Amino acid sequence: MIRRHFKAAFQKKFVRDTVMLQAASLVQSGTYLITSLITTRMLSKVEFGSWTTSRELYTVLFFVANLGLANAAVSRYSKAKGTGDGKASVLALAALLKLGCFMATAVVLMGWLLAPELGSYYYADRSVGVVAGILCLATVGEVLRSLTLAICNGTRQMRTYAAFDVTTNILRVGLVTVALFISPTPTSAAWAFVAHASLSGGAGLYLYRRARRLPADLAPPRFRTVLAAIPRAPLSSFFGLSFLLALSKSLSTVVPRLGMLFIPAVAVAQHMGEEGMEGNAAYKVGSVLTMVLGGAIGAIGTNILPTLGLKIGQSDVPIEKMGGILRRLSLTAGGLSIGATLLSVPVAWLVITYGYGAPYAESFEIYLLLASGYLFAGFGVIVEPFYIYTGRMKHCVVQNLIYASLLTAGIYMATTRWGPAGAAAAAGLGQAVVLFHLVYIYIYFHRSSARLEGTGGGGGDLQ
Repeated sequence: MIRRHFKAAFQKKFVRDTVMLQAASLVQSGTYLITSLITTRMLSKVEFGSWTTSRELYTVLFFVANLGLANAAVSRYSKAKGTGDGKASVLALAALLKLGCFMATAVVLMGWLLAPELGSYYYADRSVGVVAGILCLATVGEVLRSLTLAICNGTRQMRTYAAFDVTTNILRVGLVTVALFISPTPTSAAWAFVAHASLSGGAGLYLYRRARRLPADLAPPRFRTVLAAIPRAPLSSFFGLSFLLALSKSLSTVVPRLGMLFIPAVAVAQHMGEEGMEGNAAYKVGSVLTMVLGGAIGAIGTNILPTLGLKIGQSDVPIEKMGGILRRLSLTAGGLSIGATLLSVPVAWLVITYGYGAPYAESFEIYLLLASGYLFAGFGVIVEPFYIYTGRMKHCVVQNLIYASLLTAGIYMATTRWGPAGAAAAAGLGQAVVLFHLVYIYIYFHRSSARLEGTGGGGGDLQ
């Protein structure tokens, strides 16, 4: 009977795509783990902490300027393909490239003009900002990579996207390893990341050209047509969706990572700069292991967005069916998340003890505190798709602004009082805010049930 259920489940494209993305996400997370292990072996703990600080400073600058391009493009492009609107498909990709040029310019300027000053002021080390500025050059390649994400994920070409993602991440491991063997410094690692982004962008363009061979309902428009449409691509409506998505994504992604900016800054203010960098190195190790844990769960959320985009475009998922679909997805992802979290504890201990070694022993406590958030987070894979589908992104943003403000203050205060462990505890506990979103979603469908009963709308599961 169990075998029959599994066979029936794998007949659904959504399930097959999710399994594929889970495998790719685990490989991607594994490459980050390998990169982290190599970097900790090649750099001292203080140098690794400095590198971590530069990476997080770049991440914040990137999300400040990144207007949710990839996710907005996936949503708009997938809906256009679902309705067969060729003109809308062209304009969606053209707007992606147009905004991408603005974003890349803004990030590079901030990286070279602002980051060194931030490094000097907050970390008493200008080189932290200089390395972050080098990393900002990678945004050019990221724009082209986001185009690949849009054409693959937007039409549910998950196998192609997974292969691209795995290949480029393995490439990153090789480039970072070679760079550190040549010159074991954070600067070398930064240039390796820039090279990786550039090569990934080139690979994305090659993949775009190959995608033109697909059937008409899946193939992207001619690249020349997209480039020609850039000057007239309307940014007003696209920018509005992009901005809302960016706020939602940025707040949920960046805020929990702010501890890696607070830890060394607080230590410098207390005249313990070197200890702060070492604490940041330990925190980063725990964070990387947490990223591996989140790889499988994130694949489900990645698949939901384009799937709903296509279904909405084809108008075959009425609202009365959506509540049940999202509930099942939430419970499935939540159960997987809880099970994976519990099983990951002994594995994390083994990796930290025998992989990173004694200098990073405190990373296990940090991992436990960060991973505790996944007891709640898995249930939240439906949050963003729900708000997009129902056109209530403003409600999501308002809630996230409130939660982000409280969480930022909590992480900072916990860091000043308890150091890296305090930052990890606050970040882990902060993921419980997803429960408030789920309550909101429940109330929405509960209040809508009376109106929706008896409408007789068709629909069904995600296939």
